[in-house]
Amino acid sequence: MHLQDVRRYTMLARVKEFGAAHADLFPAESLGASTFTELGALVNRINAYVATESSGRNEARKGGLAKASARAALRLWVDRVVRTARGLAVDNADAAGTFGPPATLSDHELLTTAQRFVNDATPLSPAFVAHGLPGTFIADLQAALDAFARAVNARASAKETHVGARAGIRATLDSAFTLLQRLDAIVENRVGGDPDLAADWRAARHVEQPARAPKQAAPSGPTVQSVPGSAATA
Repeated sequence: MHLQDVRRYTMLARVKEFGAAHADLFPAESLGASTFTELGALVNRINAYVATESSGRNEARKGGLAKASARAALRLWVDRVVRTARGLAVDNADAAGTFGPPATLSDHELLTTAQRFVNDATPLSPAFVAHGLPGTFIADLQAALDAFARAVNARASAKETHVGARAGIRATLDSAFTLLQRLDAIVENRVGGDPDLAADWRAARHVEQPARAPKQAAPSGPTVQSVPGSAATA
């Protein structure tokens, strides 16, 4: 959560605690009681979103490392096929053009190129093996391709979870703040005759605002020094 969202959430948690601590002021069938119950449910929902956001963020971070490793492994195999194809081109002029490197550095282009190599290299496997690649190179290339595709999908899924949870936090905070308009009226009317309770409510309801940097004083103009014999010293 962003810092300001944390501050808003912390305030909502205090409001929920205020309602629980002073439930006697809000009879079970009253609008105040039902509003505090509704607000409490929203706070619980935010808690669930926060846990999901944290988990998604951690998974996305780990997924990024796994994706980078899988990408490097697949790129190594693609580069080996490209390099070997240059040797095949001595006897097969079309080989170098058929097995050219990826046109861009994008994940999609790497995956597309690797799949094309698997398809096009399979009938030429004996020639590739004769030029030094292992007899399992088609299977090894496919395995590296599959591993990278899984890593790409896993990281995308984790990021989607993270971003979705953050959006859920924002939306739920907004819903809770709408309820607060109702609670402000109800609670102030119920505790207005008790200065201590009113102060407790207002303290619970307060959202800390970020400190503002102090304004810098405007620089003063240059100091004019008098020169002996000048008009300033006359």
